[in-house]
Amino acid sequence: MSANDDFFRSRKAAAVLKHGILKRYPVVFASKTGRENPVVFLDGYAGAGEYDDGQPGSPLLLSQCADFVGKYRDVRGFFVEQDPGNFQNLQQVLAKQGGAMQRELRQGSLDRHLPELLTLAKGASLFAFLDPFGPALDFNLIKTHLLGREKWPPTEVLLHFSVLSVARMGSAVHKAQQKQDELTGADRKNADKLDRFLGGGWWRDHFAKVTDDRDDKRATDVALQVWQEYEKKLTGGTRYSAVRMPVRPRPDLAPKYVLALFTTHSEGAWHFADALGKAGVEWEEAWQEEQWRRGEADAPPLFGMPRFDAAEYVQAHSPAWVREIKQNLDALLDRDHPFRAADRVPEVYGKVLGQASAVNVGAAIRQLYGEGRVINSGTGKFWNAVLRRP
Repeated sequence: MSANDDFFRSRKAAAVLKHGILKRYPVVFASKTGRENPVVFLDGYAGAGEYDDGQPGSPLLLSQCADFVGKYRDVRGFFVEQDPGNFQNLQQVLAKQGGAMQRELRQGSLDRHLPELLTLAKGASLFAFLDPFGPALDFNLIKTHLLGREKWPPTEVLLHFSVLSVARMGSAVHKAQQKQDELTGADRKNADKLDRFLGGGWWRDHFAKVTDDRDDKRATDVALQVWQEYEKKLTGGTRYSAVRMPVRPRPDLAPKYVLALFTTHSEGAWHFADALGKAGVEWEEAWQEEQWRRGEADAPPLFGMPRFDAAEYVQAHSPAWVREIKQNLDALLDRDHPFRAADRVPEVYGKVLGQASAVNVGAAIRQLYGEGRVINSGTGKFWNAVLRRP
């Protein structure tokens, strides 16, 4: 096998961002919510534990987070995997590299095992990572069983929503529906999966807008609209809101999936956005590296892979990030008057969510303070202070 083949059996750039979150945010969650109670990390679609090239998958990343806070937090890991081969590998990987965290492993579907695992997690803070292959989740599993848990200890859900799968399956069902009155075979199965995943057949009205089944861009746009309504249906009548990030293989391509944190607390939204920004730098490095390896860069490297300097990248782009955030803060103050940055995370970051981090928000507030436009100095826990005009 060539080095190039081996590379494409490892993580792609879109997965790098997801895993950049998983090695950061669970540490914050456990630290903030586990002072007086245990913490559970639930990986509902755990996979084999690591990639073919040995890079850690989500179970190992969550285990590393548990080890990081292990001296002052009681963290337990719940791992579910349906495929027997992957489950066997998961057992071996966690036994060998999974650290000291207490673990519950279950082979089978998340639907089957979640009720038991939630009973075991009673009285614990719960961080659930749900990364199914396509639309494999039951809508009510999230809405009722996870987002419907008791208010305290808190529950947060990090959800992977496959834009590509919903676009492909929704378009195929719509195309078949146009050709025949009643769906049969694979199209019926796709429709049933989407109904179960999305909580009903409302998505069909969206895909009726796709008049050309060869128009992949239109299908993707519709899938993103479906995501927006899906998010509203999940959070409707609950205390939850979502901070979501459309994730692309590279900047000029359509989103492959949406990564969203469902949380009830502004601190969760704030620290998640900060983790997104830091993971976004790793994503930038990964997609550039992919282009070099594929031979798609402007010029081939003469002496191996060109070096990506993360610190240099952040330094070069920070001024633009700060300007964007500063404009967003100014507009929010003009429109809505005083507010806390942690309460308005998506609007504060705007177009630079997933690029900028908390330090850039602080810099923007300090610039506004230096110009006499706010009374806040942008120091300390500035995200929890009410931002005000003089």
